[in-house]
Amino acid sequence: MWLLYGANGTTGRLVLSIWQKAFPQLPPPLLAGRDPSQLALLSQTYGSPYEAFSLQELPTLSLPELPRLVVNLAGPYEHTALPWVTWCEKQGIAYLDACGEWRTFQRLYARGSSVPLITAAGFDTVAGEAALFLLRQRYPQARTLHLYIYAKGGFSAGTVQSALTMLPHGYYQWQAGHLTPIPFQEVRQTLQDQVVSFFSATLAELITFPAWNPDLVRLSTWVALPPRYLRWRSFLERVFAWQPFAEAILKLVRARRTPLAQQMNLSAESLVLAKAEEAPEALLLRTPQAYVFTAWTVLRSVEFFLAEGAAPGPASALSRWRDRLWQALPGTWVRWQPL
Repeated sequence: MWLLYGANGTTGRLVLSIWQKAFPQLPPPLLAGRDPSQLALLSQTYGSPYEAFSLQELPTLSLPELPRLVVNLAGPYEHTALPWVTWCEKQGIAYLDACGEWRTFQRLYARGSSVPLITAAGFDTVAGEAALFLLRQRYPQARTLHLYIYAKGGFSAGTVQSALTMLPHGYYQWQAGHLTPIPFQEVRQTLQDQVVSFFSATLAELITFPAWNPDLVRLSTWVALPPRYLRWRSFLERVFAWQPFAEAILKLVRARRTPLAQQMNLSAESLVLAKAEEAPEALLLRTPQAYVFTAWTVLRSVEFFLAEGAAPGPASALSRWRDRLWQALPGTWVRWQPL
């Protein structure tokens, strides 16, 4: 059995929908979250049991049956990851998430673990690490890398909350074994004959990819951002460090969870570009819409874990299963374009 926490969220609902349609071999998850009424409706729809509880109840939580794996899809992970990891370690249970927050990974990778921590099973990190991995497979000498992520189709409230909580902590690249600060800046890249503006972003790959590629010299990460975010970015950076203001903004975002989910275009595609200063061409990777892709990567990771387990300690989903995970995902392609 596996437990799905955040089952009522945007990604959780997609995971359940795709599980029902495409993963008949996986047992039903135990649905978990804070809202008993919504969990009851999901339980009726998918025929899965449910338990409603808050993270504050974890230290005294008693379940009828312990799962083999906890899948945490509730962000911001800066607040939810450590409570779940602590509980999983106490129970001897594996943990999986779709986190993309670099500060959370810093903590998890620094502390280690006695149980498997299958981190970064979401779109941005799986697709990002896959692009970097495939680039280095073709050009093993590539050690100075640049990654650009263009996720189309909208954002969930959870993603917006995670992005906002990272705002006060600055922008970094990975260089010579550690994170070094960089200014916020814009660069332009060509994707499928379209020129796209990308902006500095401290992505999870700066922690996860060097962990299994220790010979890297430098890695920078960039994202395409909505124009409305750019208009407010500098203001939010200045004031988001003030906790009462930050909590008020996050509360507004949570209140818009349903409209944000309804506005998503689940048929959109997402694009990832990986370049190396030592390679004569760049890799362009296309995936299905980011949240659809995340649902598939989470379910494939659950499938692999339940079939064969995983080594203890923190490691990204892509680093654990590499070619197998990438090849098991639908609707993806890779193209090479000269620089």
